[in-house]
Amino acid sequence: MAVNKKAIEYQVGKVIEFTCTAEVIVGDVVPIGTLMVGIAVNSGLVGEKITLEMEKVWTIKAKEADVISLGTPVYWDDSNNELTITAIDNTYAGVSLSSKTATAGTINVKINV
Repeated sequence: MAVNKKAIEYQVGKVIEFTCTAEVIVGDVVPIGTLMVGIAVNSGLVGEKITLEMEKVWTIKAKEADVISLGTPVYWDDSNNELTITAIDNTYAGVSLSSKTATAGTINVKINV
C-alpha cells in the first residue's frame, strides 16, 4: 500500500540557511517576514548565504521607554535595532523571559514562540 505523505521533513530548523538582502553582522537580529526573527551565526554581504539561529533565549536591547514584564510578546523594530512592545510596523520576535522598567536596558527573549 502506497503512503502519500502530506509533509516530508526538510531540516530540523534550529538553524536555517538565509540569503542576505542587506549586510549582516554576526549577532544581528534578522527579520524573516513579519512573524519571526533569526540571530545571525555568521556575517554576510548582500546575496551571500549565512546561517540564522531560530531558537534559544537571547539577551537583546529593548526600547528604553517600554516597560516589559515577564511573558510579554515583543517585536523587533528593525529601524531602531531594538525590541519593543509595539506590534505595528515591527516583526514578532518572541516572548520576554525577564522584565524591564522604563529605563535603558536589555531583556531575555525566547525567540519565535
